Amino acid sequence: MDNGFSEKRKPRKLGLIIFLVVLVLLILGGTMLIVGISSLAKGGQVKVKTNSTLVIKLDKPIQEMPADPFATQFFGAKVCQFAEMHDAIKKAKDDERIKSILIIPTMTPISFAKAQELKKDIEDFKKSKKPVYAYFESTGNSGYYLASSADKIYAPPTAMLFLSGLYAEMPFLKETLEKIKIEPQLYHIGDYKSASDMFMRKDMSDAQKEAMDAILDSLYRNLVGGICQNGRFTEEELKQIIDKGMQSGDYLKSSKLIDDFAYPDDVEQFLKKANGSKDDLNKIEIASYIKDKRAILDVKTKNSIAVVIASGEIVDSGKGDTIVPERLNKLLDKAEKDKDVKAIVLRVDSPGGSGLASDIIWDKVNKVRKTKPVVVSMSSVAGSGGYYISMGSDGIVAEPVTITGSIGVITGKFVIKGITDWAGVGWGIMKRGENADLFSELQKFSPEQEKIIVGHMESFYKDFVTKAAQGRNMTYDEVHKIAQGRIWSGEDALKIGLVDRLGGLDEAIEFAKEKAKIPATEKVNVKYFPRQKTIFESFMEMSGEEIASVVLKTISPKLYEAYAKEATLIKMLEKEPILYYVPEEIHCN
Repeated sequence: MDNGFSEKRKPRKLGLIIFLVVLVLLILGGTMLIVGISSLAKGGQVKVKTNSTLVIKLDKPIQEMPADPFATQFFGAKVCQFAEMHDAIKKAKDDERIKSILIIPTMTPISFAKAQELKKDIEDFKKSKKPVYAYFESTGNSGYYLASSADKIYAPPTAMLFLSGLYAEMPFLKETLEKIKIEPQLYHIGDYKSASDMFMRKDMSDAQKEAMDAILDSLYRNLVGGICQNGRFTEEELKQIIDKGMQSGDYLKSSKLIDDFAYPDDVEQFLKKANGSKDDLNKIEIASYIKDKRAILDVKTKNSIAVVIASGEIVDSGKGDTIVPERLNKLLDKAEKDKDVKAIVLRVDSPGGSGLASDIIWDKVNKVRKTKPVVVSMSSVAGSGGYYISMGSDGIVAEPVTITGSIGVITGKFVIKGITDWAGVGWGIMKRGENADLFSELQKFSPEQEKIIVGHMESFYKDFVTKAAQGRNMTYDEVHKIAQGRIWSGEDALKIGLVDRLGGLDEAIEFAKEKAKIPATEKVNVKYFPRQKTIFESFMEMSGEEIASVVLKTISPKLYEAYAKEATLIKMLEKEPILYYVPEEIHCN
């Protein structure tokens, strides 16, 4: 009798427990959101004092998209949006409250192309005759590259500088896959198309070495030239310093890498004197300055240029740090329908991805430009699919060190039959249709299937080159000659006709004004798309995988990048048989 009674009561107890758990989670979630929103609201109340120093501490990753408020608030994921930093430095130039800038580079990686743009912003700020100081304790190539714009550079006697030059790295997993009995069957068009090499080869091909040599030469030339820009060193002197690999102690001063040894308190005293301040130094971090209403670049004119940001791998669907046609095309539609917007700058920072998704975006860009001019601003990388979505625009602007090109195609699959046999997994297989098993991971492509795959790949490549030729006003053969999957630096891409001008976001905006027939002397408002999400919007849109990615990125950015780079290609091939993708990574940190 007791047993029967307890069995009847269990569902009610279980239901009550579930209800209480859900209620607690809702209360906690609501509390977190309220605290987060309250915190953000307080954070938005910024007052910039007179005689202030704008502090640019480069200890957070710099990304193109607006920072995710949920990840920032609850997981401590700290990032800066490039456009906000860029605009803040421009505004500080004419802000009478800002008397100087202090750059504090760290070991946090900065993309070379973004560093190149920010360096130009600092050099432009100096035209106001306001001083720029730099102070570092430990930094690398890109950090010192930015610091070299300062009027004075300081560091403590124990500081470490890793001004060591550039290197490119790419893992090769052929033997690893052989050991775990996974067989990659990947194909590519273009002698230089190396995205599949990491799975198919044990080392770099001659074609890849040739392309990477040219890229490294270009980037190294810009690194050395940029640091020597203000006459601190001759190029030969700097190259000898770089070849030491690591600089510290008295060598920092004797080699003119710094002006003097100093500690943070000393630097503050120097800045107080420069600012003409007798009291404590008024410092404001750039992240706070961005929130100040007076620091927002606002021009009293109806003419606006829209900057639509396209950052991440190009995929057919999904959320997070990706470019999805449906999402990006909606932003382009909004910019097109905005009556104040006279032209659009598409800011591209992407290694490519899905061929189909790239083509859908290309089509939208082509249609929008019939109504309003569209100019592309290439950031760190606009390779393969990243170039595909750019080539239909009215003009392309790239930084000298942007990685672009890679006009080529890859496709294929990974055969896992070996590892499943080893694990004792049996398969029952039935099919209807001669090639229903075309992309089955349990068997290799048959000779007939291989012909099918290669035929489709050749069709995609021909379409890619044809559209590139149309967009760049070149012949098919001219594009094919410089395509072949080869990557190019921005400055080399200009020489062969893949881009129109060198420069960053400002140059692209000026180019867009020119296309829209807005006088060069006329100032315009800049509207950024997408807008910053609220915490609630961010939370509701996050999937479990995205939350896991945010946590991993916060705990170990390097581990996240290592996982993401190899996993991305495999995940994309599962969804999309034809890819326009370039995975090369070049370190300038």
